[in-house]
Amino acid sequence: VVAYSVGGGHTAAMQSLFFGACGRGNVPEDAMGQAPCVGYSASWDQNQSESGSSEVKAWARELAHAKCNQHGGLTISGASVPQELGAPSLELLRAALLANKPLRSLTVGDVRSGCARLIAEAALQAPLPPQGALALQQAKDDPNGISEVKFIGPSSDDNLARLLGMLLRPVWSHGAPALKSLTIAHPRRNFLTDQGGVPLVQALEENTRLQHLVLFGTQLGDGTVWALCNALEHNSTLESIAFYGKRLTGRGTTLLGRLVKGGQSGKAGRRLRELVVGGTEFRDEDACELVRTVASSVAAAQKAASSTASSASSSSAAAPALATMPGGALTTFGLLNAVIGDEVCRAVAASGLLSCGLTEVSLVLGRATDDGTTILANALGALGSTEEFAGTGKKKSLSHFRMASVAAGDSGLDVMENVWAKPSLPLESLQVCFGSATDGACARQECRSSSWSDKRFSATNNFGSFMDEVVFKQIMLRTTHDGQPVPVTI
Repeated sequence: VVAYSVGGGHTAAMQSLFFGACGRGNVPEDAMGQAPCVGYSASWDQNQSESGSSEVKAWARELAHAKCNQHGGLTISGASVPQELGAPSLELLRAALLANKPLRSLTVGDVRSGCARLIAEAALQAPLPPQGALALQQAKDDPNGISEVKFIGPSSDDNLARLLGMLLRPVWSHGAPALKSLTIAHPRRNFLTDQGGVPLVQALEENTRLQHLVLFGTQLGDGTVWALCNALEHNSTLESIAFYGKRLTGRGTTLLGRLVKGGQSGKAGRRLRELVVGGTEFRDEDACELVRTVASSVAAAQKAASSTASSASSSSAAAPALATMPGGALTTFGLLNAVIGDEVCRAVAASGLLSCGLTEVSLVLGRATDDGTTILANALGALGSTEEFAGTGKKKSLSHFRMASVAAGDSGLDVMENVWAKPSLPLESLQVCFGSATDGACARQECRSSSWSDKRFSATNNFGSFMDEVVFKQIMLRTTHDGQPVPVTI
């Protein structure tokens, strides 16, 4: 993942961090004090010249000048944030973010919790113009501004979550903020608990902009899920949920299953496209119940879509309406738990989860053995028949599949490779991690997969690295297979 850090005081180092290594051209001639770079608001320097300490002002000016990546992304690292940055600097920070016109996605690293809250408040309010009813109304529809914020430091805490929850409510932010994607996550642990998670997700009852929500907390559990499911009864915009809470139990997974099942006729069901659930306190039987619920709900939605398409195909007048009609079903599902195994593999195969219409499935089943892997491989091998839907083209089929297990080994890799070699397999990418596999077996699979130019098959036995580089980054941080951020539509 490419990251750009914002710091202060070290001019040469900052030039290298901002511009020299970002892959988007050379350093602008005046990045640190002469003619402003493209997209920078020149009036910012004069308007903010009287506020903040000299170090804070220098850091804020570098933030205003900082060059974003190709998706408008920028990362603030903790070590470079000035010690003097505090509440009096809010307006200065807000103005700096507003002045950086290309900025669309802001990632906050391991900063102090107080600074994280300050940055959050500035980021969510940055797109707003000065007070005035007309100006505020225009800001709500303004395509410019920060649309994505990620907090990936371990210092993320309940106070940050409470503040974000308040800022996501239109009554506090003078209209719904432009933010469309929010992530609070860390690959090891953070200090986010249900005490902060509950007020954060309750804001979704009123928020009409947020589309993607990622929460990762070692102390998150059923309370946040309960509040989330209740909030989504009144929300029609959230499309993606990735929730990993180590205190999530079977009660929480049951609530999420009801959300998927009952939501097909409710507001949340019409919009929800991605669901990733993870933890360590729910058991095999809880995971199996969720798998069966997701598979049956997606299959029912696909069947309903087929019937609607068949009816519409006989009427050309209905075609325009069909083109904008929501699909009403998940397309992406993930289940992450290091203490579940073969029983879940059997439920996945028996329920038809891999053939129900999902396009991406990720399974971390820590105790799945080679027997469970074989069951899943056989289910993958049964894919390949593309059923035609009248008037809509091909039925959705699984394109991306990930699986990780500590217990699976060389036999599991062999069966996966045999399935992957089938010409009729619709998969575009297959990523597996079997912790008991040998280095030689993984190397052989990688060598064989290099012969497929239009497909991607990767195999490893490093479970920790797979969780960090694949599960955390590609699922929680929403990066693509090549490590680039997923573009956020504005």
